[in-house]
Amino acid sequence: MLPTLGIPHFSILSDSAYTLPFTTWWLIYGGVVLLFSTMTSIMNVLKVVEKRIAEHRLDPQAYMAKKAVGGNRDSGEDSKYTPLYGLLPAILPWTLLVPYLYMHPEILHNHLVPVILFTSILNAYSVGQMIVAHLVKLDFPYHNVLNLPLAVGVIDGLIPRLGLLEKSFIATGQNQVAFVFMCLGLAVGIYGSFVFDVITSICDYLDIWCLTIKYPCVDTADPLKAKNP
Repeated sequence: MLPTLGIPHFSILSDSAYTLPFTTWWLIYGGVVLLFSTMTSIMNVLKVVEKRIAEHRLDPQAYMAKKAVGGNRDSGEDSKYTPLYGLLPAILPWTLLVPYLYMHPEILHNHLVPVILFTSILNAYSVGQMIVAHLVKLDFPYHNVLNLPLAVGVIDGLIPRLGLLEKSFIATGQNQVAFVFMCLGLAVGIYGSFVFDVITSICDYLDIWCLTIKYPCVDTADPLKAKNP
């Protein structure tokens, strides 16, 4: 990209960095922005938690009274770093996915689409759990069951590399391809049932339909509309 823009080749840039394509630079830019957003969010959370801890120390009774009406979710006595555990649903899948793809390059180069779909559904399920937990005031969902098949794949790949067995249980080739599609099918089933449960629960509670209006509004002031809604 840099040669195309007419930027000279400075000595601090290596040849590989100078000739990086636009797509790679775009990914680097996205990574920098994501890191900046994450770090600033962490700093904001730490400031809020420090403020709550100070409030709890000054007047514990008032703090707990505020918590009782939904003002606070923490006890005021936890470490200020406790909320950072909420990053686990975002970090854990990538700490498993990267080594899995490294150990199975045939999946990375030939069957990446189902892996992308599986990862997308996994993240969507985590976000859905967070939203539901926030709405109904449940504990934060630190765990995602869809991480388990990824963990199984990583552990299975480490078995021969650690010298525990000569071959892994899943092995390579078509077995790994079948494993990836099994993970995708499992993700579709679990996330689909989650979405169905959320939609039906909301519709039943509010006595509404999902895609159509159950009780159309009738203008009683107009007799024609009242007879023919």
